[in-house]
Amino acid sequence: MSLQKVLVVEDDGLSVEVIKLVLNNICDLYFADNGLKAIEMVKADNFAIILMDVGLGYGMSGIETAQEIRKLENYKKTPIVALTAYAMDGDKENFLSQGMTHYLSKPYEIKDLKNLVREILQKVIEEG
Repeated sequence: MSLQKVLVVEDDGLSVEVIKLVLNNICDLYFADNGLKAIEMVKADNFAIILMDVGLGYGMSGIETAQEIRKLENYKKTPIVALTAYAMDGDKENFLSQGMTHYLSKPYEIKDLKNLVREILQKVIEEG
């Protein structure tokens, strides 16, 4: 069975390396370091999950990127996980109300990221 494609939108090199180490045997990873590149990639391919850094360093924010991706017909229901250092009261609800489907605050436990991605992929596979 081939691995599901997961797009990681992250501009921090260390975070990218951690995600590669944690998820490389669970899914087929693709990376974009900014919102415009992410949008180009989702238009050209189908991803089962998108892991979205909320605080992208330049250009579009993760929220703006997620909202643009949601406008694409085949991405209206795709799980988009907010990976963010924003962890104040109300932040999670704010992100979930703006197009994200899941939330994981940085620094996250490696097992939490692994378990969340596995759980979402299992649901994606079951729903076909």
